Amino acid sequence: MSFNNAVPLAIIILFVGSLIAVGKIASKRVKNTEDYLVASRGAPLFLVVGTVFATFWGGGTVIGGTGAAFQEGLYGVIEDPFAAGLSLIIIGLFFVKTLRSLKINSIGEIYTHRFGSATGYIASAVMIPTFVIWTAVQLLAVGKILSVLFDLNFYLSYVIALVAVVSFTYMGGLLAVIWTDFIQMIIIFIGLILLLVIGYNAAGGIDNIAAHTPEDFWRFVPAEQGLMPWVTYVSMWAGMALGNIPSPDIAQRALMAKDAKTAQKGMIISGSMYWTFGLIPVFLALIGHTLISSGVVDGSLIAQDSELLIPFLARELLNPVLLGIFVASLIGAVLSSASTSLFATAVIFSNDIIYPIFLKNKPQHNVDQDYLLRITRYCVILTGTLAALIGLLSSNIYDMTVFAFTLQFGVLFFPFIVALKAKWATSYGVMAGMIGGLLVNVLGGIMQGTIIPEPWEFFTLVPPLVNILLIVVVSIITRKKDQSRPLEELYI
Repeated sequence: MSFNNAVPLAIIILFVGSLIAVGKIASKRVKNTEDYLVASRGAPLFLVVGTVFATFWGGGTVIGGTGAAFQEGLYGVIEDPFAAGLSLIIIGLFFVKTLRSLKINSIGEIYTHRFGSATGYIASAVMIPTFVIWTAVQLLAVGKILSVLFDLNFYLSYVIALVAVVSFTYMGGLLAVIWTDFIQMIIIFIGLILLLVIGYNAAGGIDNIAAHTPEDFWRFVPAEQGLMPWVTYVSMWAGMALGNIPSPDIAQRALMAKDAKTAQKGMIISGSMYWTFGLIPVFLALIGHTLISSGVVDGSLIAQDSELLIPFLARELLNPVLLGIFVASLIGAVLSSASTSLFATAVIFSNDIIYPIFLKNKPQHNVDQDYLLRITRYCVILTGTLAALIGLLSSNIYDMTVFAFTLQFGVLFFPFIVALKAKWATSYGVMAGMIGGLLVNVLGGIMQGTIIPEPWEFFTLVPPLVNILLIVVVSIITRKKDQSRPLEELYI
């Protein structure tokens, strides 16, 4: 192995090893299920901000977002970071205080309590594919980074990422996730600013970059006339901005905060930061255009896959030490999102499905909370394995990211709203809405033989419309048979 590869790889190995060490340290502080699932509900503001930002700032934003901006300009990244950042602000303003005031360990318990176990199981089952896909996206990002930069086998890189993220998440639970997220947020800032400054200088400064900026690069609204471009535009905002709101990982961040005010501030600050730093991939895409036009970077290298732009820029512009620091920051961003989605899915499996079905009514397990803790750890391994398999089905990081949360928007957005805010909704109505929204996506996928059916605008907007229509109609019809319970019984 050459010196140019050995040095950055050594830095990356040291960084990943430190994350696993943090997981081991955190595991010593895990004394019970509440420590593992919600970090003892005592996280201060800086940890809430760090973990929320690092959770969102993953492979989809850095690798996928830069590639999308390179191809389509600012318009190509409406979904992430702009719509995704908006979701954090909406959650902070309208939902997070309510979530933090509830005596629950995961978001699935809301549906179970209000609308019954069957509704809770359906909600949990829908969240699982969303976050398994999201975990797979992060593993794909690591595979692309290491294979492009260091000529490592893609599948070997993929497995390394899987083992690392499963290891520290398995040991320390949410406590390990939030501390590694905070560390990774700092490294992310250092790495991105490093590449931005060096890339800016290599591109010849602002005047040269402006001269090579593609026409309409800064367009933020549709250029075409007519209804359909605006339907597409609304779909771009709705899928990510509203699809993120019922996410279990966001709920966990609210539950872990030391109080409701801290949770609310953390979400709003994180959303604002996400918008600000979300422009960095856009500027890096502009730098890429300039360097390719100037002949510094070979444009044929990314002709087939624009998501390889970031790794190629890093390889061309940075010396071995700086390359190691940058790639460590990039992998840190990816692993922080992977650990969050991995843990959120494991909690859904254990707390919302396995425990209620198999363990809750057995007296010996009601007192043995350590049993739930062990089940959750096993589910971390299960989720990681599922994500690794799913990731091999598609290599497009940005599209998979958007699809994951579009699916959640179509099935869970309105049930989440009515569970928290509406007393008129019935169990039958919410269950019918979930199944109806899901069936639209499932039937589309089956008919087209794909997990991402087209036209995507239809499969973004129609499922939630079917969802809310069924909730309203079926709730009216079944009002006299309703057995739902008020949310107030869950308040701390």
